Order: sequence, then structure tokens, then C-alpha cells
Amino acid sequence: MSLSYNPGDYSPMFQGFLKGISSGDWPSKPKGIAKLGIMPEDWLKEIEPGRVHYVWPNDGSHDVQPGRAFGGWVGALSDHVVSICMFSALTDGEAFTTQDLQIKLFRPVGHGDIIIDAHVVNRSKSTGYIEAEWRNSDGKLLVKVLAWKAIRTVE
Repeated sequence: MSLSYNPGDYSPMFQGFLKGISSGDWPSKPKGIAKLGIMPEDWLKEIEPGRVHYVWPNDGSHDVQPGRAFGGWVGALSDHVVSICMFSALTDGEAFTTQDLQIKLFRPVGHGDIIIDAHVVNRSKSTGYIEAEWRNSDGKLLVKVLAWKAIRTVE
């Protein structure tokens, strides 16, 4: 994977994540992410603080019916994408947890490349608000994601 980024733009914790996925050596990949088959090492294409761009090559392996991705999978991948977006906007000594996650499905998520863009809309000392959109290769809106993250100080 060739992900271009400036390490100085990110917290030391996030730098470790980026280094791991960029090198393909991510020994601390969360088990839940691995078991679900979420692969940021392949799908994360662009990143800057508070903004991420993913391309998920939907091959149908997460379909609930032919040509329709399972809504639970859409929710899991959405939570991952908005979480990485929030993680990219944290400073040293901060962590977060999902406070609220809303998934709005506008049309079936079919096969092919699904473009997922997320950005931090607002960030305060204790809360981050992130929005994401899923679009098909024709640019049609498939899914809208609204997420609130509780930001905490860690030592």
C-alpha cells in the first residue's frame, strides 16, 4: 500500500497505526477488525488530519442477498471509517469512544468499488462529530453516516 502522509501531523499513537498499515505489518490489529475482514491496510487510500478516503472493493462476500451488502456489515465498516477519521484528529494524550452512531441507508450497497469519505465536522474538547458518505462508482449516494465520539484524556 502506498499511503502518503506527513507523520508530524498526527499523534504518536496514530503514527504507529499509519506505519503499521503502510508497511503491511500491523501486529496490534484489533481482533474484531481482523475477524470482520475490515482491511484499512488495503482500503484506506488518502488521509489528512480529520479526513479519510476509503475504497472498499465490494466483491459480494458480505451480501445478505445477491447484490445487497448486509446492513450489519455496513454499520461495522462505517464505525471503523469514522473512528479512523476521529483518531486522525486527536492530539497526543487523547483517546475516544463511540458515543452515538447513525447509519442512513439510501439504496442497496451493490458490488464494485464503494467510495467512503469521512470528515470531522466539529471538534470540541470533549466531543467530535464526524460525517461520512458511501457512494457507488456512478457517484450515487448509498449511505450517510453520522457519528459522535466522546474524547477523553489518557495518561
